[in-house]
Amino acid sequence: MCGFKSRLAHQLKVNGTMTDNETKDEEPTIEDENLPVTAEAQAEVADEVLDDIPAAQEDDEDDFKFVEEPDFTIDHKGDCLYEVKVSIPPANERKLAADTFNELQHEAELPGFRRGRVPRKLVERKFAKAVRKDVEGKLVKAAVVKLIKEKNLKPTGVPEVDDYEKNDQRQADDPIAFTLKFEVGPRVDLCKYRGVSVERPLYVLQDKDTDDAIKSLQARYSVFDTVEGAQAADGDQVIISFKGLIDGAEFSGGAAENYPYILGSKRFFPEFEEVLIGAKSGDARTCQVTFPDSYPAEHLRGRTAQFEISINELKRLEVPELTDDFAKQAGFDTVVALRESISAQLRERSMAESNEIAESRALKSIIDESGFELPKSLIEHMSLQFYEDSVKNLRTRHVPAAKIDERDEALRAEAREEALNAIKSWTVLNEIAEAEGIEVTDDDFMLEAANLSKRSGVSMEAVAKYMGDEEHRNTYERRLLHTKVMAAIMQHADIADKEVSQEELDSADDHDDAENAGE
Repeated sequence: MCGFKSRLAHQLKVNGTMTDNETKDEEPTIEDENLPVTAEAQAEVADEVLDDIPAAQEDDEDDFKFVEEPDFTIDHKGDCLYEVKVSIPPANERKLAADTFNELQHEAELPGFRRGRVPRKLVERKFAKAVRKDVEGKLVKAAVVKLIKEKNLKPTGVPEVDDYEKNDQRQADDPIAFTLKFEVGPRVDLCKYRGVSVERPLYVLQDKDTDDAIKSLQARYSVFDTVEGAQAADGDQVIISFKGLIDGAEFSGGAAENYPYILGSKRFFPEFEEVLIGAKSGDARTCQVTFPDSYPAEHLRGRTAQFEISINELKRLEVPELTDDFAKQAGFDTVVALRESISAQLRERSMAESNEIAESRALKSIIDESGFELPKSLIEHMSLQFYEDSVKNLRTRHVPAAKIDERDEALRAEAREEALNAIKSWTVLNEIAEAEGIEVTDDDFMLEAANLSKRSGVSMEAVAKYMGDEEHRNTYERRLLHTKVMAAIMQHADIADKEVSQEELDSADDHDDAENAGE
């Protein structure tokens, strides 16, 4: 009743309190007679009350006690859509209105009457309209909360209310009646998820893999050193100056000084690389280039330019030898220690990839064997979101608008599949989390923050603050819940390992990414 009393507070003292010259026999001015509540006011009651329903689902206050229980006629339309006819017996309104008028009679101060001495009939005449509105609001809210709690029907948004305006014409002995339309969240009829069978692809690390990784490490420590008298070859860096002429005149963008170019990178026209191969420092070369019709600079398309090129310097990539000195430079005591560490990292990475594929297969198997009921509005909303993300991604990759339009139908179909997969995945994960009593705790957050801090080099305090921000917390909660639930699934899974080649593992991983694009 606190909300009702605050809204009526300004009416409890009308035209000031009684003065010494006033008597209780003076007739007060009635500003708010017992007028009917209009249809607009009725709709306002419904809107105000139902907006509070989502929060009311988590309300810890005692449930409202009805004199006579409301009646619910529930019609399940399918696809998580419900239509519920609600009827609240009039005895509840009479009781709640009487209690409200009792409170008002003790607190009201009207001209001509002392506090608490206003006649009951005058209080009823004065506040009838406001009391009726607030009593209806409280009863509607209590009835909807009762429906949610007792029938386990939790609307995903604010319910749509029909026929509420008809209450404007009801008599004192008529019930408060209206119809609610709303969707509930996705539902799943889970299959037996404990003991799910799954094949895990395993790749056995080869010595060649370690050798290749060490070569890549050596390449990262390689530097270009100047060489004298050598002929330029693929992979060499040539420092060149060049000037292009069309019909004997220079053109914009056709000249540069001391430009570093790596042969074989194919960043310049093929004619450039052909004349530079075999050249030495101090040499001069010329070549002709005909600009293609697709060249970005429209004024150069189809025209032929004569280029004069000077080779100012020749540099060759010097790869460090695999010695203990190099190992120390890379952070290891010896070559043996470096090799052991890289092998361990490769095995760990490969096993992590295998486990991710196995987890994805296990989740897909559970989804395929389970039954779902999904709300249409959620599917449409998420499909649109995935579609817009795909279009945005294509635009950032400079795909022409015409090409995107050609793929529109396929993009929308792909987005819908992604949406369905994402909704089903999270419905399954949430259902299993509830069944297993799995929750994301503050300790989980702090552990994840510590891991992120270690990997990124950012302070623990900064990472924890970032993760705790409202816009980021839900994302990390979903990730952590996903990790914990999948760990529980895999703990009881029947896992069969199958040795595969690296190509087969990569192929399985690519297929897994495609299957779980929306997750």
